[in-house]
Amino acid sequence: MNRRSSIVAASLAPLFAACGGGLAPAPERPQPIAWADTLPIPEPPARDINEVRRLVEVSLTDEVADVLGPRALFGGHHEALNVDRFDDVVNSAWYERRNRSASMTPADVRRGPSTHDGPSDGALTIVAAKVQGISPGFTVLDTRGDRYVLKFDPKGYLYLSSSAGVVSNRLLYAAGYHVPEDYLLHFRFDRLRVEPGTTFTDDKFIERPLTLDVAREALTRTDTLPDGRYVAVASEYVPGSPKGPFLFSGVRKDDLNDYYPHEHRRELRGLKVVSSWLNHVDMRFMNTLDAYVKPGYLRHYLIDFAATLGSGTIRPHEPREGLEYNFDLWATLGRMVTFGFYQKGWEDEEWAPIQPTIGWLSAGSFEPERWKPNWPNEAFHHQTTRDAYWGAKLVAAFTDEQIRAAVAAGGLPDEGAADTLATILMTRRDAIVRTWYAKVSPVENPSVGVRDGVPYVRFEDVGLRDGTWTRDGTRYEWRHDSRAGWTGGDAATPVGSAGVEIRLFGLPEPEARLEVRIVRRGSGVEPRPALLYLRRSGYGYEVAGLEH
Repeated sequence: MNRRSSIVAASLAPLFAACGGGLAPAPERPQPIAWADTLPIPEPPARDINEVRRLVEVSLTDEVADVLGPRALFGGHHEALNVDRFDDVVNSAWYERRNRSASMTPADVRRGPSTHDGPSDGALTIVAAKVQGISPGFTVLDTRGDRYVLKFDPKGYLYLSSSAGVVSNRLLYAAGYHVPEDYLLHFRFDRLRVEPGTTFTDDKFIERPLTLDVAREALTRTDTLPDGRYVAVASEYVPGSPKGPFLFSGVRKDDLNDYYPHEHRRELRGLKVVSSWLNHVDMRFMNTLDAYVKPGYLRHYLIDFAATLGSGTIRPHEPREGLEYNFDLWATLGRMVTFGFYQKGWEDEEWAPIQPTIGWLSAGSFEPERWKPNWPNEAFHHQTTRDAYWGAKLVAAFTDEQIRAAVAAGGLPDEGAADTLATILMTRRDAIVRTWYAKVSPVENPSVGVRDGVPYVRFEDVGLRDGTWTRDGTRYEWRHDSRAGWTGGDAATPVGSAGVEIRLFGLPEPEARLEVRIVRRGSGVEPRPALLYLRRSGYGYEVAGLEH
């Protein structure tokens, strides 16, 4: 058996080890290995995917699955395949624990993935250009030879997409995803040069030589600052050789490290929650990129964040975006059958851009469970409650100060606009945490011990830690499964500000293995229990696994 076959077999073992398409208990599952997908592989070729055909395929599949898929017929999807024994995700070519593992400083968040200050001073040489459409774009080389894509705001909305793109870039990086180095760039036209031989395609699809006059004409479709400078997002080319986008389902067959189907990767399922926070309605495969990096593996990037927050790239977002697909089959059929009387709620909503630099982004009316992107996303479609809780923990990790720091990176010229955007992001963060924390029993960081001959379990209630609820009205029910059967109680001892301790009375004698179910009560919602797996270790127990 070759390396790929061995890894595939190990990665799929959790799925086939349990009945009904579920996962085997945590202690029985192979433990994912950090960075296992960064082993050297032969360099794969670049690939090009037909965007229209792919969007049609995904849209039809998703819409039909809503009626005939596992969620509709059997009550849900199986859990993600790449979770470790503590219901988490290890570092990989897809995701790297950053803000959750060791809280980043606000300065770290503001800096994001940046390794320098953006394009160097001096000439910016255009080597490729998009001069048609509403917004122009240039590929340029700075004096260091670094390559950037420059994208501009739509006319009348200076800073709308450029600021949103930089802010979301910083937040996604801190959340743990791989992103390019994006910078807010101010420059004068006299810095631009054109590489000899550079061409562009005109509106009649004829290739023509690019000149500075053509570039100047293209830039009339954006605004300048009062001093004549242009504003753009300068997105630096990622390291390595680009190999095309990744998909949100299946595996890339020419990547020997790619052994978990993408729709069953928790970091991609949980990305739906982070995307809902940022209103990243354009989270689809065309805004991803695989790059072949040293020492020879594919790193998986999210790119292009112009359609986030209140920005729709070429205009402000509208209330429909985030609530309905661009082509939502069942909503469309509902309107047709009822002659337009069927409505989703947003049609009659009165709205206007908050400010030209911010666009439109809901705050108090934001409902995390209802959010959906503009186009179906296979990984998002397979998201389970446990995936959503994991994503909510990424969002909850951001403090007010970190959010303000990310917004500051966006360079909004008006302090009031920056404060407004930061406040909206905090409000949406809190709504996400309230929604998804309440659906599970958010037990984290468990430990075990023995006192007076009685084992105890100590854990952190992250809902208490993050201020989602208080101890008043909160209680914990627990049961353990021993040879004597299930025995339980509801007595718990507070430990510190967010800690809880329960004593496992009723054990007739030490067990080789013990399962403890813990349910938090108090939110009015029937939550999923947390399941702790304990195993005998010396004279006591150790935690062998955790599931939510």
